[in-house]
Parts: sequence; C-alpha cells; structure tokens
Amino acid sequence: MRNQGDLFLFLLFSLVALVPSGWGQQEKVVRIGKIVDIEGAVHDPAKSQKTVAVVFVYVDVTCPIANFYQPILRRLAQTFEPAGIRFYQIHPDPDGEKGALATHAKEYGVLSPVILDAKQFLAGKHDAKVTPEAHVYLPDGSRIYRGRIDNTYATYGKRRPEATSHDLQEALQAAVEGRRPATAVTKAVGCQILIER
Repeated sequence: MRNQGDLFLFLLFSLVALVPSGWGQQEKVVRIGKIVDIEGAVHDPAKSQKTVAVVFVYVDVTCPIANFYQPILRRLAQTFEPAGIRFYQIHPDPDGEKGALATHAKEYGVLSPVILDAKQFLAGKHDAKVTPEAHVYLPDGSRIYRGRIDNTYATYGKRRPEATSHDLQEALQAAVEGRRPATAVTKAVGCQILIER
C-alpha cells in the first residue's frame, strides 16, 4: 500500500514539474482610462459598449522597423476597426513634438489616433520595450496579447521575404470571436525604448 502511495506522489510531482512556470497566471489588469491624442481629442475606448479590444502600438518616427509596419498597421485598422477594435499609435518620446508626429502620420497614412507619450507614462504602464510593439487589451483592462506585429523581422537587421506568422492579426481575430489568442506573448524586434526616469 505504501508503494502505491509513493508512486502516486511521484507521478503527481512529475506532472507539476511539466507544467510551464507561467501557466495559469494571468497578466496584471491595467486600467485603460482616458488618453488624449496629438489633436487634443480625448479618447476613452473602454467606456464604449462597441469596443471589443484596444490596441496600443508603440512606434517611433525614426525607427525604420516601425515605419516598415505602417502599411500593415493601416490595413489592420481598416479591417478590424468596424468590428470594435480600437487602435492607437503611441510615441514614447520625451523629445517628441506634436507637429512632427502629425507630419509623420500624414506621410505614412496613419488612420489611428496618434498619442505623444512624452512622459513615457503609458510605456511604463504597459512595460513596452521596443518600437514597434503591440499590446492588446480587453475593455476590462486584461491584456490578451503583447509583442510583434508579425515575424517579418527575425532579428534586428534580418528580414524575411514575407511573414509566416501574423501574430497581431491572429490576436485581433481571436478578440473579435470572443476567445483568447493561442499565443499571448511574442518577442518584438525593433528599436529599444529608453525610459527616462
């Protein structure tokens, strides 16, 4: 009888050891709140009953990888905005100027509201590391995805001919369908965000 008990405990601990360390843990809930774009418009996306999810994409006017993704971000916004996905492009630049951001948005055909995060409050709140990096939240503030837009860039300076994994698009499709994405976190490749404290 004791041998059976020992065997049971051994099997139980073996199963526990196989479970990934982050399994079952949920990300910290972040209050989305109000944000003001470079035009002075106030946005409170979580308050609208039509909002399915909120996407914050960290970008920078001088980052070539972030600029490369602008046409893809525009296409995603055109596709998913009608389904209740709210897009915001965040510039975490203490030296950023609204005029320069407006010019950049016009040059790249940005459809989403542009936010200057000069004090890097949002970047710190979302723990953003590079540009471009996407963060997708449900209206209740729970993050369902963070990371790359797709896998075109394997590493900085190494680009595939085309993406084979469209991570942000898949996360947004999952949100529209009322489910969690299969992959919640990916590693974004881009220009480092230097948080100034």
